[in-house]
This record gives sequence, C-alpha cells and structure tokens, in this order.
Amino acid sequence: MAGMTKAQLEARLLEMETENASLRAALDARATPGAPGAPMAHATPPAPASSPAKPRHRGRAFLAITLIVLGTLIAPLATVVGFAARQASDSEAFVRTLAPLAEDPDVQALIVDQAAAAIDAQLDTDALVDELLSSVIDEQSTPRLANAQGVLGPLLADQARAATRSALTFVIESDAFAKVWEEALRLTHQQLVNVLEADADGAISIDDAGVVAIQLGPILDELKPALVDAGFTLADSIPEVDASITVAEVPAVAQARLAYSILTTVGNLLPWVAIVLVIVGVAIHPRRPRAVIVVGTLLLITGAVLATAIAVGGSVTAALIATQVPTGATAAIYGALTGETAAVMLAYAVLGAIAIIAGVLSGGSSGAGAARRSGSGMLARGSAALDARGWRPEGVPTVLRRLPWLLWLWLGVVFVVLAATLRPLSVWDVVLGTAILGLAAAIYLVLRGPGDDAVVPSPTPVDDAVVPSPTPVTER
Repeated sequence: MAGMTKAQLEARLLEMETENASLRAALDARATPGAPGAPMAHATPPAPASSPAKPRHRGRAFLAITLIVLGTLIAPLATVVGFAARQASDSEAFVRTLAPLAEDPDVQALIVDQAAAAIDAQLDTDALVDELLSSVIDEQSTPRLANAQGVLGPLLADQARAATRSALTFVIESDAFAKVWEEALRLTHQQLVNVLEADADGAISIDDAGVVAIQLGPILDELKPALVDAGFTLADSIPEVDASITVAEVPAVAQARLAYSILTTVGNLLPWVAIVLVIVGVAIHPRRPRAVIVVGTLLLITGAVLATAIAVGGSVTAALIATQVPTGATAAIYGALTGETAAVMLAYAVLGAIAIIAGVLSGGSSGAGAARRSGSGMLARGSAALDARGWRPEGVPTVLRRLPWLLWLWLGVVFVVLAATLRPLSVWDVVLGTAILGLAAAIYLVLRGPGDDAVVPSPTPVDDAVVPSPTPVTER
C-alpha cells in the first residue's frame, strides 16, 4: 500500500470500517433475544412492560415535536413582522423597496394625475385664464371677443391643463424623475421615523388627524425647471405647493409610537425565537432524522401555502380598492411591498424540501444507506482528483472530520453574506442562493473527503467472533 494515494487509503479505510460495522451489527443481531439465529440457551426474559424507557422517549418526542411545530409556525410570522419592522425603522430599506416604482408606467400615471390635480388646484387655472382674458379684451374695441370670452375661457383652461399634463408626463417618464422620487420617499420616511421615535428635530409632525403623506412640494420644486425647459412657461408662476399623497393614517400618535416600539422589538427578536425552538426540538428528539423530516414537511407546507396566498392577495387587494387607486398601480405597489416576503416564503419551501431529503437520507433504510454509500464514493473520487492536482492541503481533511460543526459554521457564513448582498430578496435570488449554498456544501465535503458518518452497515450473517477495528491510517 506504499504506492497508494491519500484518497485511496481513505477509501480503503472506509471499506474496512464498513465491513467491521457490518460484522458488529450481525453479532448484535445474534445476541438479541428472539432474533433469527440467536442462541436460545442464553435468551434473556423480556423487559417488563412498565420499563421507563419508552415513556421517557415518548415524552421527549412529544416535547420535541411541540417545539418544532411552534418554531415552524412562528417562522413565517417572524418573517412578516421582521420585514414590517425594517420598513418602519430603516429609511434605506424603505427606499429600496419602493424606489423601483418610479419606473412603473401605472405608478407614473398615478403620480401624473395627482401632481396635475395639485398644480391645477394651486394655480386655479379657470380663474387665471379668466383674469388673463379680461386684461387683454376690451369690450368697447373688441365686443365680439368680449362676447366669446365665456367660451374661450374654458377652452384655454383645458389647453393649459393639457399642457401641464403633457409636461408632467414628459418629466416623470424621464430618467431624472427616479432620483426625485427616491429623495421624496427618503424625506417622507425620515420624517415619519422622527415622529414615531419622538425626535424633536423632525422636519414635520403628524397632524391632529394622524395623516401621514408623501409631500408633493419637494417633487414639484424639482419639476418646475424641467417643466419650463419642456415649454410650460407658466411653471414659473406656480406658488408653493402644500399637496401630498396620503400613505397612512395614524389615529393616535401615542398609540402609534407604542406600536412602533413593539413592532421593532418583536421584529428583531421573533426570528431568533423560531430558530432556537426548531434547533432545540431537533436536538432533543430521540430520532433526529425523523425530527428533521417533520421540520422539512412543515416548512414546505407553510412556505408553499403562504407564498400562494401572497400571490393571490394582490388581485384581491386591487379589486377591493379599485375605486380609489387604479388597479395597475395597486398591483405594482402591492408587489413591491410583498415581493420580498413572498420570496422568503419560497425559500422556506425550498429549505423544507432539502430538510426532507436530508432526513430521509440520514435514516436507517436500505435506500438511504445505498444513497450514502454512493455519495461517499463520489466524495472519494472528488478528493482523489484534488489530491492528484495537489489542491487539497495536508491536514485539512483531518481537521474537518474532527470538527464536524465547521460545516454549519461555513454554511452560516455563506448564508449571512448572501442575506447581506441579495436585497431586496426576489424569487431568482432564492434560486441563486440555493445553488450557491449547495456548491459551498459540496466544496466543503470534497475537501473533507468521505467519512464514516455517511456509512450505513448492511448486516450479513457471520460467526460469533469479535472483529477488531482497523488501525487508522496516518495521512501523509
């Protein structure tokens, strides 16, 4: 064996350990009372029915399943509450969520309607045109024009409104509007946070009616030069506009601040509660593979159901408020507000499917054992390929086998990096993140090489003898 590579030695060691485990399993089967082939002379009487082992295991299993169910039910709620808390407290997260709406045609049309109505109300176009005609028409010298003033006034006012709408449409559909919209969102959210956090330096405060709105004043101030450049010279005469788009109504500021405090606290704490409940439930369950399967099944069901409910909810919401906001704009806003949550629910479903597969493969069935042996063979071939090229550092496989928790630490680091970079989360981000996590796990396992933890012995009849464990081969 002097000429064998390290990977070949590991494969041989794995084969010897598999044979040894098979022999030990066969010996245990022969020593078990009532098993096929067990010597009857040494049979021991069955344990009494009042043995405390089964009740204790049943109690642990019941407690574990209870914790797992609570954790998997809290997880979707934690996702929604956490998202709401970030949107309420983090201005940059709020801007990232709603900034893309500036490029949505339906939202642009809604802004044009709202801005045009605000400008018309501030200018009082009908009165302005009437004053203009009265100043240039002399009833004595131009009696015909004076008689037609009542007809010309509304026509000119409609033309002025059409010009205003045309100029607004041109500006709002331009690339420059996205920056204006983003700044308006940031200003509005910062002002709202200042109020909810009782910041005395806040730019505005919620009025007595508790109305919170996106202020159109900053938007129109930015639009005035663009409107003039677009040919609407009357924009210079637009006075200060105090119009706004209502986005929320807070009936009582004190109650709103209390709710804000509770939301941010619970939103930061609840995800950790769900994680701890699931981990503890799996850890104390007497059959961990079965517990993992339960976790995966619950995550798959809740994730798929809630993702579907969120998708259907968009159409229902649009239909309910269609008389107030156009359906297209409602669907766009709803999609922006729920897109990340729907993606997380899809991620739960994918995680659930992976957990089910992992639980099944870690079980004691013959199919699971065959799958693990096949996986060990693939890992051995991958490790041998790395060794042949000198890409697997000396001593790394030993460290990785002795410290199995490094796998979860490695995957946790990759997950944190993905969570920090893939924002706001989308469905394609879930697919990409799943692929990257799978690749990271494969790289780790190939560097570690095949281990005895993936081996499931296949019992075969042997003589009643003790087979010593093979001596570990020192890696070179």
